[in-house]
Amino acid sequence: MPELPEVESLRRYLVREGVVGKKFVKVELEDKPESAHGTGTIVGSNQAIDQTVSSIERRGKQLAMVFDDSVLGFHMGMTGQVHVLDRDELSPRFTRAQFDLTDDHGDLRIALVDPRRWARVQHFGSLDHAFAGLGPDALDPAFTVNHFTQLMDGITARIKTLLLNQTVVAGIGNIYADESLHRVEISPARRVSDISKTELEKLFAAIRISLEHALEYIVSHPDDRGRPYIVDAYDDRMQLHRKPGSFCPRCEIPLATLKLGGRTAYFCSNCQT
Repeated sequence: MPELPEVESLRRYLVREGVVGKKFVKVELEDKPESAHGTGTIVGSNQAIDQTVSSIERRGKQLAMVFDDSVLGFHMGMTGQVHVLDRDELSPRFTRAQFDLTDDHGDLRIALVDPRRWARVQHFGSLDHAFAGLGPDALDPAFTVNHFTQLMDGITARIKTLLLNQTVVAGIGNIYADESLHRVEISPARRVSDISKTELEKLFAAIRISLEHALEYIVSHPDDRGRPYIVDAYDDRMQLHRKPGSFCPRCEIPLATLKLGGRTAYFCSNCQT
């Protein structure tokens, strides 16, 4: 977490809060203690000062505030969130960076809140550099089922491992890979080369359905400040509840787990083959 729906909901929230068109006037970073164990980085963010946000873009799980001649990229890691605050509002706990912005309509502050310090903020020369190495976005209308099946052609990797590979398709992570595979009754351990084209076409549709349903749920269930971003996934975004003791919503038997590529897959050992 977060995956494509969570980050897209964040992008829409920032646009709605009026970030586009505002100029960065101040950047404050936390005084990071030596004992901090997170792997996140905040690099070159001071170069955003005096830059005006022309748009906010997303590919997969990555976000980018676009300026005239550069980009400030955001990756939320496991626990990162971005909160829009009033300029005089106290910063939330676990704030790692703050950005003050202004325009003729008023001031606001953006706080990067990240309990585990795994989020990354980095200045790039262009949007292409910010999104370098990412495959097509899983919800991009230009990314078609034919393109998806062509990407799978001749691959022998396990299907879940491939879905998590952001250089192949950007935006699908652990929870939505499991959700999509469960919808079409495909085991996460199946080799891609053993999955028929018809099954892959159904999987593509299931990925779209899973992501779009989750995005709709998140946007329609904001917190008390109107923020749509949700950290955990134990709610009605998911048919498959990925936690110990959960049951298959079809077979009603306990879900099985399997380690694939260092990640835990939850699946039904009866209906997913």
